[in-house]
Amino acid sequence: MTGGLVTLDLGNSALKLRRWEIEGSGPARLVRSGALALVDEAFDSELARWLAPERGVRAGLSAVASPDVEQRVRAACASAGLALAQQLEVGVENATWTPSTLGRDRLFAARGAWELVGQSALVIDAGTAVTVDVLECAPAPRFLGGAIAPGPHTMARSLHQLTARLPEVELEGAVPALGRETLAALRSGVYHGFRGAVAGLVSELRATLHAQAPLLLTGGAAKLLLEPPFVSARLVHEPELVHCGILAALLDEGGAARRHGLRT
Repeated sequence: MTGGLVTLDLGNSALKLRRWEIEGSGPARLVRSGALALVDEAFDSELARWLAPERGVRAGLSAVASPDVEQRVRAACASAGLALAQQLEVGVENATWTPSTLGRDRLFAARGAWELVGQSALVIDAGTAVTVDVLECAPAPRFLGGAIAPGPHTMARSLHQLTARLPEVELEGAVPALGRETLAALRSGVYHGFRGAVAGLVSELRATLHAQAPLLLTGGAAKLLLEPPFVSARLVHEPELVHCGILAALLDEGGAARRHGLRT
């Protein structure tokens, strides 16, 4: 296959867009990227501008935002002339008890994980919410479920909104556990609370898989997890994990799930 593809990851706070080029049987090459905040008043015009050069290009969408926002994005793709797939088959069996309620970003992240490591794994997507999910490959990939918890920004915002005098804090990196004043204490609670929650979920969920199963890490808050105990030979940090899953689904659209060996 030779040509280009566009992948769109519509989350709770932003739309992330990627343009890929594929030459023959070689790996996909990321050639263009963008991110648009949903609260930006210029969201629609910026989206139209970003999509304008992509007329006729095949595209795939993962959406967990509200239906009206998703419809705005789909309408923008149609206006720009993209060939947007209506409902991509992810290529990963959804083995949860209520499949219709599962966010498709979690499924696409699992598909991306399968593309990158080809084995059972735990998938961590750290953003507005953090999800820790179980991908089982025996031999075909199956999404078993996982856990959902607040991401660090959500934790910080909730503390500010639900208390009378606590400010909202931002995290740039590691912070000491001992906070000697209120802002430092808030940063400590959010940083170490977030990392502790993820570590606990990984420990509990790892029991469902082989002890050596790798961790796949993605999401805007992943940088807060790129230190021990998470960093090890079993950790794969892939910022484009959801997009890798959408891309793979586009490549085998209409066919049986198969690995494409994607690399970004």
